[in-house]
Amino acid sequence: MSPWWSPAFPSLRGPRHRCTSGPPLSTRSLRRVSECAMRIRPILCVLAITLVASVGCGSDQGPSSEPKYDVSQLDSGNYPTTPRDPEKARTDKSGRLLEAARIGAVVPLAADVDGKFAFKTTIYIDRRLTPDFIPRDINGANTPDEFNSMAPGFVAGWYTRGQRRPGIALGRALDMHTLRFETADQARAAADRIADRLDANAPGDRVAIPGFSSARGKWSLDKRRLEALLVQDALLLMVRVEDPVSEPADPAPLSELAQRAFTKMLEGLKNYTPTPLDQLNSLPVDVDGMLRRTLPLEDKSQFTADTDPSMVLTRQAWLHAAYQPNLVKAAYADAGVDLVGVSGGNLYRTRDFASSERLVAALNGQDSSKYKAIDSPPNMPGVQCFDRRNPKDSSSRYPPQCYFAYDRYVAEISGDNPQHVYQRVAAQYKILASGE
Repeated sequence: MSPWWSPAFPSLRGPRHRCTSGPPLSTRSLRRVSECAMRIRPILCVLAITLVASVGCGSDQGPSSEPKYDVSQLDSGNYPTTPRDPEKARTDKSGRLLEAARIGAVVPLAADVDGKFAFKTTIYIDRRLTPDFIPRDINGANTPDEFNSMAPGFVAGWYTRGQRRPGIALGRALDMHTLRFETADQARAAADRIADRLDANAPGDRVAIPGFSSARGKWSLDKRRLEALLVQDALLLMVRVEDPVSEPADPAPLSELAQRAFTKMLEGLKNYTPTPLDQLNSLPVDVDGMLRRTLPLEDKSQFTADTDPSMVLTRQAWLHAAYQPNLVKAAYADAGVDLVGVSGGNLYRTRDFASSERLVAALNGQDSSKYKAIDSPPNMPGVQCFDRRNPKDSSSRYPPQCYFAYDRYVAEISGDNPQHVYQRVAAQYKILASGE
């Protein structure tokens, strides 16, 4: 099982990282009960971790050394136990996926635009967009071919979303797409075609976006949403603001929000230099050996037959997948998280071992209502593992989960059942302990 990716449409199925209106699922989630969470509320635990950098939450002193396990005594089943060569997974699709991740490293979260957008409740964690994996929420474009016919020259992009409430349609939501094209002319042509399609699917009135006279905005009273498109050189920026509950319905505050979103997006994109098209395939698949150290996907064919969707993301890019980014951002900053390897599990790189221990407390210190602590894997005392509290809850939505720190790394591993996750934890530990 490698449940972390799915593309935008059911016809291109991927591994099973699922989330609807509840907490995020599997290895991407920042939840799980711990002794810390039992003692204090999760948000207080995260704050305590941030403020008291020298100690673990709820403990009198921080760890002085990493735990050591005898790898000969660890049952890793048939899982790989030595670092791999991620370059062997490179395909002709890899370059565009890597470029998409570069965009994700600089663009804002919805919570960066407005801190009230504190929840991310869509079912996908992978935000990368390419001609093979098309932008979601482009109304009417149900296949890659259909989108590419509207937007020829699309290279790569990034999608993000935030909501004010945990549930769907309970408050405002903000969607942002950042799409890179080969040329500025192609970006402008795509903007016109996409805007026409959006107008047809949700008729409404044109609205101005303050400060962006060239943006094309539209307010649909029927759909209770504002959609706006802005072209900047070869980039197409798209913003959608949904407001199904405010009365009376008023597009003015939504236009102001779109202005703030465009402003933040353009500020972030100042740090992005597009990779020349003929150099896309030379972008590194791995960064600092993160994927070498991360447990591989068990079955990459769950995504497509020829593309391993494993990736290395910066902290900013990975925060787009966080269920409550405002809470975990402080914990990531405290631990010095800079890179995350995402594959068969998630591997966070922190500042040092003490930081890793604090991050473990933050990762497992949430959603105590759904999880209970279970035994550590055999011969691995101290590894923190959890399973759903109510056996009737979905095992795919709330799978068994384990966390452990090794040197400056934190591993976050899930499985179908405790035995499964125990073997995967043992395999991930052996990979880290190999020293290769």
